Amino acid sequence: MSDRVMINQFMHALVSRAGGVENAARFVDARLGIPLDGSGFSTRKGTFSKRLAGHLDWPLVEIMALEDAVGDPVVRRWLARSLPETTEAIDLMLCVSETAREVGEAVGAVADLASGRGDRARARKEVHEARGAIDRLAAAVDGEEA
Repeated sequence: MSDRVMINQFMHALVSRAGGVENAARFVDARLGIPLDGSGFSTRKGTFSKRLAGHLDWPLVEIMALEDAVGDPVVRRWLARSLPETTEAIDLMLCVSETAREVGEAVGAVADLASGRGDRARARKEVHEARGAIDRLAAAVDGEEA
């Protein structure tokens, strides 16, 4: 799905949560300091409708104003996920989680082997998988692809 479509879907939800197009337009005007008495430019319901229909793009200041009015920065949060530093942190956490799981499985298999309840082939397999997970984690920390 394109970024434009995603943003529009988020905005549909925000407008709905604001109580509809008219209320959303009023919230945006208020947030941007536009007088509601008609003395200044105001966001019109028709403009919102055109944006919701995909005929116009959403200005960032209006997205932020509506997010603030509703109390949910859904578009900003979605955009932040595409930042390189956020992506790297997510990748590192996934590697940490995989490594913890694989090492736990290896420790369990070796403990079973030591107690006479496990078999060497399974222990060997689990240790090999744990080693691979640690290698992938090391590569992620070094900024490389494993």
